[in-house]
Amino acid sequence: MRITAFLLVLHTAAAMGDKFTNPRAVLFDFDGSLAQSEEAHRKRFVAATGVDCDSARWDAECVGRNTEWIVCHLLGVDEPPAEVIEDLRQRVVSDAFLADIAPTRGGLELLSALREAAIPVAIVTSGVRAYVSACLERWGVAVDYIVAGDDEGVPHKPAPDPYLRACTEFDVAPSECVAVEDSPSGLQSALAAG
Repeated sequence: MRITAFLLVLHTAAAMGDKFTNPRAVLFDFDGSLAQSEEAHRKRFVAATGVDCDSARWDAECVGRNTEWIVCHLLGVDEPPAEVIEDLRQRVVSDAFLADIAPTRGGLELLSALREAAIPVAIVTSGVRAYVSACLERWGVAVDYIVAGDDEGVPHKPAPDPYLRACTEFDVAPSECVAVEDSPSGLQSALAAG
């Protein structure tokens, strides 16, 4: 999702009433929303699993899912092999991989504007924390909170729990937040959270 589309959504929501003109928090998905990373992830999973997965299949079946689910899906197994998971975790924080991840055009400027407006920002992602933190550090930006796919005790999207955790951290009602998502499972998660 382009950040300009997010701004259009905010503009449209602002016309609907005061509660949307000043959200109490903005909750960003990471991959595909704040980061242009899907092709790099697709290549990483293909290399680690040895399973051919073209861009169309990746977009239709894997975007918005967590690492373990994708591995099981691609390999057709019930439990992900530990060595494949470890390989993926090593690849996701490698300099070569991180160099292929770019912020969505306008995303860093939007984060800066939200910081200036004192609106808290969280990343709510199915990705692993180390990867998200490494990208943010590489880009020279910070957010107030991260809910990651490898956090203990947090069900994955499409469950509402990741978004609800961010709302709890900020002590705000979900209806007072704006979620920025690009995948069906992420949209389902955000909507289910309210």
